[in-house]
Formats: sequence, structure tokens, C-alpha cells
Amino acid sequence: MLIDPFTVLAQIVNFLILVALLKHFLYGPITRAMTQREQTIAHQLEQAAQQEAVAQQEADRLQQMQQDFATHRDQRLTELRSHLQDERLTLLAQAKDEVSQAKNRWYQALEQEKTGVLRRFRQQAAYQLAQTVRQVLTDLADADLEQQVVKQFLTRLQQLPESEQQGLQQALILTDGAPVVMCSSLPLSENLQRAIADAVQAAAPHPLTLTFETNPDLGCGIELRIPGYKLDWNLAAYLNNLEQTLALTLENSSASSDGLVKDQSARGAREQGGDQAV
Repeated sequence: MLIDPFTVLAQIVNFLILVALLKHFLYGPITRAMTQREQTIAHQLEQAAQQEAVAQQEADRLQQMQQDFATHRDQRLTELRSHLQDERLTLLAQAKDEVSQAKNRWYQALEQEKTGVLRRFRQQAAYQLAQTVRQVLTDLADADLEQQVVKQFLTRLQQLPESEQQGLQQALILTDGAPVVMCSSLPLSENLQRAIADAVQAAAPHPLTLTFETNPDLGCGIELRIPGYKLDWNLAAYLNNLEQTLALTLENSSASSDGLVKDQSARGAREQGGDQAV
């Protein structure tokens, strides 16, 4: 078989022309179309990736919001429960304090009322005892007792302190003839009247007019009355002192017993409060 070089060369030229034509009119547009298609697909893929990333970010944001909401909700519920528990404990404490204060006020009012009743009872008892002693001494008063009363009065008159002696003398000077009254619970004998008159006159700088009177209210006593001055001796002073001493003794006893009762009440209240707390 013979190979014609011209034919081979012509075919090669034709093939190259065909390749050039195909490249220019077919391969180039197809390549450009494929490139554009690839670019379009890549752009779409990029947009899809961006949209997917945005969607993922939004999903993550929504999930984070959901988690934050759940966490915040749990935290708020915990805070609300804690606040309600604190409020409950506060209200219970306030209620206990109010009940305790009301109970203490009631105890104090009861103790004050009891103390007042006991104080009045003790005062009345001391007064009645003193009155009974005073009445007994008054009923037993006689001439011998009155003589002893006069003796005590004269002794006191003679033993007056200097300041009282000056006061007596000044009062006697100012009498200027006015009567001086001597009162006694029982009528005095002439001897007793004379002894009293002599003793009083001895203390006066001028003659006196001494009048004797009887006053049962003195209660075993005797009293010298001068305008602006009075000197007496009677059992009432001793009885009053006895009454005050009894009242003071009973008052101290009442204070001690009240203190003991209050301590016992306070101890009982503390024990009751401890039981309630338990």
C-alpha cells in the first residue's frame, strides 16, 4: 500500500484546521459555558454555605437563647423559692415575736395587778395591826398609865436640845398673856397638873396662864400647845413608826417574792419558747 505524503499532509492540515475550528467555535464556548456553570455552581454553593452558616448561627443563637431562658427560669424559680422561704420564715418570726410580746405583756399586767393587790393587802394589814394596837392601848389607858405619860413628857421637856429649847422660849415670849393649852387623853390629877405647870413655867420668862384640856383622840398622849409651837409625847409616834416599819418589812418581802415569781415566770417562758423552737 502506497502512502501519499501529500494526502497525509493534507489530512493533517485538515485535522488541524478542524481542531482549530472546533476549538474556536465549539470547545471554547463549551469550556466557557462549563467555566461559567462551574462558577455559577460554586457561587450558589458559596451562597448556600453562607446561608447554611447563617442558619446554623441562627439555630445556635436560638438554642443559646433557649438554654439561657431555661437557666434564667431555673435561677428565677430558685430565687423565688428562696424569697418565699425567707418571707415565710420572716412572717413566722414576726408572728412568734408578736405572740411572745403579747404573752409578756399579759404576764407583766398580771404580775403588776398581783403586786398591786398584795401591796394594798400588806398596807391594809399593817394599818389594821397598828390600829388594833392603838385601840388596845387606848382601852388599857388608866391613871397609872397617864402618870407614866406625864413623866415621859416632863423628861422630854427637860432634855430638849438647845435649838428646841430656844424655840420653846421664843414661843413662850410671844404668847403675851395668851393661854397655853395642855391636852391629855385622860383627866390629870392636881399633882400632875401642878408638876406640868411648874415645868412649863420654869421655861417661860414671864408668868403663864396654863389651861388643861382632855382630848381622847390623843390616845395615851399629852400635848403642849403654844401659838406657833407644839410639844407632845404620845404612843401614836411609836405606833406610826411601828406601822411604817411593818409596811417597809412587808414591802421588802413582797419585792423579794415578786422577784422570785418573775424569775420563775421568765424561766417558764424561756423553757416554753425553747420547746416551741424545737
